[in-house]
Amino acid sequence: MVGGGARAVVLRRCREACEGCGLAWPWALYLFRLDETGPAASANLVALCAACAGDRPGAFAPLLSERTLRERMRAANNRRTGALALTASRRKRLVAERGGRCEICGVDGAQRQLDVHHRLGLLQGGDDSDENLMVLCIACHHHLQPCANGCGRWARKPATVCTRCRVRRRLEELYSGLTWEEIKARHPSLSP
Repeated sequence: MVGGGARAVVLRRCREACEGCGLAWPWALYLFRLDETGPAASANLVALCAACAGDRPGAFAPLLSERTLRERMRAANNRRTGALALTASRRKRLVAERGGRCEICGVDGAQRQLDVHHRLGLLQGGDDSDENLMVLCIACHHHLQPCANGCGRWARKPATVCTRCRVRRRLEELYSGLTWEEIKARHPSLSP
């Protein structure tokens, strides 16, 4: 199993070309271990085409990993509508153009993380066009609300109380004769 980080390092190192003959077609390259007993780290990997690999023994993996369904749908939808891909710089520009605030609750980006949301999801045929994108704070994006107990955590709607407060309430019911500090002493994983 080759991790994404090791794959990216080898891709940069080989400049998308076979390290044996220089074939510059990354989709036809495979990763082989130099030392079969060593880890699948970038220093122990070589990118080779099928001709250079020959009858090389051992396991191998493609240099370029397959894109996810979401990535393939995004590309297809953008191609169909002519929309530009949502890059990190475009994301920043969109947030700035929309005032740096959540479009639902109006909270400032300095107070809460802002996300870019697709009105029509990518898997439902949505694209990366400006008309299909909204700038939302993390709470609105994930349908979160502040915990009704005032603990400072978030509760996922329709619940009004966060998971930690629900666990605390249930444990206080189970250990009705104990204080919260005594319950935490019995269950060390509850300590913050």
